[in-house]
Amino acid sequence: MEQHRSLSLLFLALAAGLAGGLAGGLVVVVAPGGREATEEVVTPTAVATAATPEATAVAIGSAERLQQAIELVLPAVVTVIADGVPRRNEDGAITQTRNVGSGIVIDDRGHIVTNFHVIDGAAEINVLLTTGEQRPAVVRSHDSPYSDLAVLSVAPEGLRSASWGDSSQLVPGEPVAALSAAGFAIGNSVSVGVVSATGRDWPRNAVILEDLVQTDAAVNSGDSGGALINAEGEVIGLLTTVVRGTSTGSPIQGISFAQSSNSLRPIVNDIVLFGSYVRPRLGIERPFRHHVELTPELSASQGIPLSLGALVIEVEAGSAAEEAGVRVGDIVIAVNGVAIDLDNPFVNLLKPLAPGEMADLTVVRGGQQRSIAVLPRLE
Repeated sequence: MEQHRSLSLLFLALAAGLAGGLAGGLVVVVAPGGREATEEVVTPTAVATAATPEATAVAIGSAERLQQAIELVLPAVVTVIADGVPRRNEDGAITQTRNVGSGIVIDDRGHIVTNFHVIDGAAEINVLLTTGEQRPAVVRSHDSPYSDLAVLSVAPEGLRSASWGDSSQLVPGEPVAALSAAGFAIGNSVSVGVVSATGRDWPRNAVILEDLVQTDAAVNSGDSGGALINAEGEVIGLLTTVVRGTSTGSPIQGISFAQSSNSLRPIVNDIVLFGSYVRPRLGIERPFRHHVELTPELSASQGIPLSLGALVIEVEAGSAAEEAGVRVGDIVIAVNGVAIDLDNPFVNLLKPLAPGEMADLTVVRGGQQRSIAVLPRLE
């Protein structure tokens, strides 16, 4: 237990430090007296360029179509307010975290899709409609850590819903709009841009997000969980992450990612119909809760002998991993013979496991290498 506690504390700051780059759980800390501290975000300014009369006419037509699409979908975009558990700090004051993001109503039964990171750890979730009405929400299910998706449900009366589009039909240069709640304001926010690329993969928080739509539409705090739509008024992506800078610290503008509609629709459909989407669950798969993905820099700073792998910091009680003999402090270095590295994080190696397929974990414990076979539970 002491080893478990010390490992969890050791990497608590790391987990917080690597949570940057999200499209916007706008994180707010509510202090005594109702004061709120938020981070300001500067929105890039568009620069106009000259065009021929023919190109101008085409652009006007495209702009009108996109404007009509925006008007169609905008009422289906809501604000998601996720309040954490009130806690007493070292000074005795009670504080409470608040994440503010966006969500999309996807049917007439009150189901709403958003990013899991917006509602992660929430004790209470409310949804603010474009009318100003606030409704309590419950989490139907989520797909973390395999995707950044959660499905909520609210009372369905009077809701406007959006429709999914086919993200496989997107082409670079196609006009799109990012619709979001943009924080606390009643009335949603719109930014326009184009599809920069499709089928992108991007590493974030020890997971490589796959099949992303890249756009230059401005995405900022509070936008996470909002809709990326095409000119037909169809949702072709769920706004998820924005790239702020390079690994060397140089600033970057104009690169944002949305999880593609085609990657999310099967998951959402199963959650709506059956209450969950089947994924392999070992009890050690959640980054920063169950394990920490090692890097050469992290290992060097902490005196860890291995530079790559997944360091287990918690094993869920009663889980498949616990029953198989996985322990806190183990370092998983391979899954079914495939080594864990920066291009193949632990979660991404678990993701393709078929129902009934064993996960043969190569583990280093006390300097000794061993194999532990775990039969994941499909939950």
